[in-house]
Amino acid sequence: MQQREAIRWLQLTYKVPSEPSQKRVWVWRRLQNLGAFALQNSVYLLPYSEEVEKHFRQLAHEIHEMGGEASIFSVTALDGDNEHRILQVIVAAREGEYNTVIKVCSRFLAKARWVVQTQGWSDQVHAEFAEVLEKVHVLFRTAKRHDMLGILTATKRASAAEALMVSEQVFRMLLDQEYTRANRLLEMHSDLLPVAMEVESPAASKQLVGQTEQSGQYAGGEDSDRQEEENAYGRRSNTSTVENARDSNHY
Repeated sequence: MQQREAIRWLQLTYKVPSEPSQKRVWVWRRLQNLGAFALQNSVYLLPYSEEVEKHFRQLAHEIHEMGGEASIFSVTALDGDNEHRILQVIVAAREGEYNTVIKVCSRFLAKARWVVQTQGWSDQVHAEFAEVLEKVHVLFRTAKRHDMLGILTATKRASAAEALMVSEQVFRMLLDQEYTRANRLLEMHSDLLPVAMEVESPAASKQLVGQTEQSGQYAGGEDSDRQEEENAYGRRSNTSTVENARDSNHY
């Protein structure tokens, strides 16, 4: 029986002064932005990498500067099943953010296809498409900033990058009203389009984008995917970002 290859993890354990509470919130947000897994209160994990070590060391230094305590440990799991579950949670959260980028790009390309078919380019469509792309770039940069998993999320990261690249290319072609070239590109990447092509026209629908809440908080899971997607397309949402799954088991 082939033995499972051990995963090396970095564990950050910390304690910050109870007052002012802003210090605890600030540390929590930093850890959310790193996509760290909350093993329990004030104990966070990420698979080892030089980048993770750099961020954990910097955060530990800043915690000491604010009068707190912080320790970093290199650990391996004794319970393989529990480790696999934790890894799945972390990867799913990161891939969820990339899925949001892919979903928004898919809707963008469906709208672009309608514009190509009707040759309905206008100043209004130009402004709306430009705003969507700007916000998708923000979503993609945020997803990459949260992603410390390297090869574990490489496939989904590449898919999101491809969807964004194709959206950019189609947009540039539409700027020059090169409908034939844009249609050819859309056909080449038809796998990026939604399965159901019942997409309303930009003129008949509400604006594609509206006020997007700019948030650096940790986002993961299906609910937060939907929130980011709806924000990019202008539907207001009061759904809060999903916190990391918490687990009380120790390594």
